[in-house]
Amino acid sequence: MHFAITRRRDRGFSLVELMIAMLIGLLGMIVIFQVFENAEGVRRTTVSGGDAQQNGALALYSMEHDLRNAGMGINEIGLLAPPCNIVGYDAARATPNFPPVGNNIVLTPVQIVPGADARTPDQLNVFYGSQTLVNTTTLIAPVAMTATPNYLQVNSTFGFRPGDLLLLFQPGAAPQNCIFLEVTSISSNQVNHISGAYPLANNNAVSVNSRFNPPSWTGLNAGLALTFSGNKVVNNSVTRVFDLGNLHDSEDFPGTQNPRTPVYNVYAVANNSLTVSNQFVVSGGAPTVNPIADNIVHMRAEYGLDDGVGGTAGDGVLDRFLDPVAFNALPAPLPWQYIMAVRIVVVARSALPEKAGPGTACDGTTPFPTWSGNTAGARGLDLSAVPTPAGVAWDCYRYRVFETVVPVRNSIWKSS
Repeated sequence: MHFAITRRRDRGFSLVELMIAMLIGLLGMIVIFQVFENAEGVRRTTVSGGDAQQNGALALYSMEHDLRNAGMGINEIGLLAPPCNIVGYDAARATPNFPPVGNNIVLTPVQIVPGADARTPDQLNVFYGSQTLVNTTTLIAPVAMTATPNYLQVNSTFGFRPGDLLLLFQPGAAPQNCIFLEVTSISSNQVNHISGAYPLANNNAVSVNSRFNPPSWTGLNAGLALTFSGNKVVNNSVTRVFDLGNLHDSEDFPGTQNPRTPVYNVYAVANNSLTVSNQFVVSGGAPTVNPIADNIVHMRAEYGLDDGVGGTAGDGVLDRFLDPVAFNALPAPLPWQYIMAVRIVVVARSALPEKAGPGTACDGTTPFPTWSGNTAGARGLDLSAVPTPAGVAWDCYRYRVFETVVPVRNSIWKSS
């Protein structure tokens, strides 16, 4: 009897017992994977939301920093009605026209280029100088100059150095062309701007080639001596000379970590990133484009105006916001001098899409996001054209909207 019981125990599990054990194990694995999937979804949403929060904050911070500097060195805004279109020459570019044909630079602290439709982000241009010694312009002296001058006779050369970038502007009733010049030497009250190589003031061992002085003035600005001259009776029409700062401080002062290059930053959304390019920093024949924040998929901006609509013009109180399309449609001359703030919004996207269940649609985002500015028609935030991986719809992602109003301080503090 004892022997039979021992042999019966040695036979092990039956097939039914094994199948029941496998079924219990599979049920346990299903539960484990369901818990893991839910936890992974929560983690994905949390981490992606944190990334979007960080990227949106970084994008706004970068633009806000520049907008607070906008207009420095060109803050005689009262002269800029109407503003001039800047024309010039830049030998560092593949095509030396500066700015490129069809992409005018307007002499104003900030310019918003509206997107063509609701799917196209706006472009934000921010302009300011870096000169620390000269905060107001000097005037061209009332003396005759040659038809193709390589010098400027000015009332004062205080603060000018070889390598400085100058901007000439003559106020008047009709729009004038502005022009860039590069200082190559100073003599008495004369600022020279020759083409070719020249030594820097504080480091004569270093010579640089002038970028912004064309070999010939022919075709660049016909009648330069007549258009930009000091031979004017009315002071307000005398040509102003803005010193925007030095192009070569890193060579002029060896060891300089942060050269004070003039700034014309162009902010744009490209390849799902916010990018910026300083039009004065050129590499390989074109401005260097630097990404600032990833997963920024849309941008809108509006002007804050102190133009007297609903208040008093020029009293330092914000009267209204106006989108760039409506602003550009105003009767000429456009009120550039009354821009005192910019309202901007960026849309940040989560890095990873939400996973939809079998046979269900994505529900990460349903309607397009909105903001406090104009979202009618072409001014909306249509995200349906934002690039996504194959087979993933735009609404599988989560989006965060970041909005702020930035005062353009140098316009508010403009010189009288």
